[in-house]
Amino acid sequence: MRSPITRGRALVLTAATFVLVSLTGCDTAATDTIVLGDVRVDFEFEFDGGSLTVGQPSDVSSNASFNIGPQLSSLGGFTLAEVVSGRLTVASIELVTPTFVGSGIDLRAFNEVVLQLRSGSTVREVASRRGFTSDEPAALNVIQNRDVSTILKAGSFDAVLQVDAAALDATKDYSLEVVMTLSVEVEGV
Repeated sequence: MRSPITRGRALVLTAATFVLVSLTGCDTAATDTIVLGDVRVDFEFEFDGGSLTVGQPSDVSSNASFNIGPQLSSLGGFTLAEVVSGRLTVASIELVTPTFVGSGIDLRAFNEVVLQLRSGSTVREVASRRGFTSDEPAALNVIQNRDVSTILKAGSFDAVLQVDAAALDATKDYSLEVVMTLSVEVEGV
């Protein structure tokens, strides 16, 4: 026959084991997350060749803003409130205008570009490139693991391209297109 102290210890050990097994089998503090497929975002930047000073970086804002909410909805009914993290994975830039055969105008007209995402007063640098060839589109160097979830969750966001021009024709209008891919992680079911 067991003594009352031993029986009490056995009950405590049984209860502790039950609690330990229950907690390790089901983590109630953490939520499951899902990394969605690539979310593509395009921005166009237009400026007058005479509005920028060669050799001096200037900010050019995108023509439009973007909201990833509809894409999240189409990728499984997710909402902006469910975004846990977001980061840029790939970005490229292309000179849209002025381009015509024999123009001699290409991305070599730029020393450097720096891409930033912006929502209200929140701005995050996400990619850049220094030095270009005539190859287009040109890949930008993405800042790895730079979280932009705050910007994405705000709803509408736009982009700023800091442009350091090497040689621009003051009589021409310029248009640059940046295509980027975002990886977005959302709370799962």
